Amino acid sequence: MYDQQALACGNALALRARQELDVLSRLTLGQAVSFATREGQVFGRVIKINCKTVVVQSEDNRQWKVSVGLIQPLRGV
Repeated sequence: MYDQQALACGNALALRARQELDVLSRLTLGQAVSFATREGQVFGRVIKINCKTVVVQSEDNRQWKVSVGLIQPLRGV
């Protein structure tokens, strides 16, 4: 039982890592993105890309350090 849970957890982590790498590979500086917060959706532009996080400057000039997994690139903006 434990081995199956460990395998499932490992597979889930590997999938998440691949998804985050996919998002990172498509991000560029200045790109329009969004992410969700407790207060709602935040829209802004990428100003720094790190290995696991992205720094986004929102429309109200606040800077947010956001996990790559939470970033949604915007198309056509």
